[in-house]
Amino acid sequence: MKRVIAVILILVFVFSFSSCGEKEKSKKLPKGATEDQANYPKRDKNKIIENDNETGMIYNFTLDKYTTEFNTMYEKIGGNYKDFPYKMWKKQSSERQSNGKLYNFYYLKNKYVTLTATEEDESRHIVNVGCGITVKKFNSDENKKSKVMTICGIMAAVAGGYTSDDVNFFGNLFADTISAKDNSFWYESCIYIYEKQEASNGESTILFRTMPAEKNIQSDWNLIDYKEYWFEKK
Repeated sequence: MKRVIAVILILVFVFSFSSCGEKEKSKKLPKGATEDQANYPKRDKNKIIENDNETGMIYNFTLDKYTTEFNTMYEKIGGNYKDFPYKMWKKQSSERQSNGKLYNFYYLKNKYVTLTATEEDESRHIVNVGCGITVKKFNSDENKKSKVMTICGIMAAVAGGYTSDDVNFFGNLFADTISAKDNSFWYESCIYIYEKQEASNGESTILFRTMPAEKNIQSDWNLIDYKEYWFEKK
């Protein structure tokens, strides 16, 4: 996991969250499909493209496009698009990485969570996205925890090119990263990570993050395929 953390671009934010309403939708099995097949969402392959960054892949959309699609899905399951307006994104900093490229770090903080995103300056494409909250608020009650995981599910579903029917799947995937070995998983060309960042002021935070990566990263970083984990858990 140290190699994962060394490669991804980590920011420390102060997160806040209160409550968020959503309506869960049960996923119907496609006609002629088995239950196992139906429980493995398939992504839009056009959402991820090759890149010469550290992971070899990048999301094929800008921050503006990501925010629009996030809010469309958020509304579809009962949220209000005004909760995550594009104008609320703030640039935290910029940093030039070992590959010579400049990356910009952004965050969008509201009363629910803090969304994060890293952008490749040249192409304006997104390298990774995240969702964070203080440990204290996340652990305050199960209802809040469930709502955070729903937002994480939306974040991952939008980034990977999935549908609103897959939000619960990715919410559960992120929930499983909390107790999984190395707090990370591999699923369909993307890495999913849970990070906990201790703070001296007592406001420690947790961050759920996802990023695309080429296939060899899975073996190089010894990442567990979530399909195998899910099958064994069942």
